[in-house]
Amino acid sequence: MALVAGEYVFECLECNGEGSIEVFDVEQDQVVWVTCSDCSGEGVQYLDEEEAAERIDTGYTPLRTPST
Repeated sequence: MALVAGEYVFECLECNGEGSIEVFDVEQDQVVWVTCSDCSGEGVQYLDEEEAAERIDTGYTPLRTPST
């Protein structure tokens, strides 16, 4: 997928790039894996320039930037 100007790609913080997370299912009384809602199972998040700047300022490195 080509990047749109101002779009940065970062590993998803919620699932650590895995695309799914463990949650406790109360009805089944067990831990189950579900698709990460933050990245829709892709393992990456597409951020605009402002969101990317905030994430970079907190020490994260983008996987892709508009210039690459």
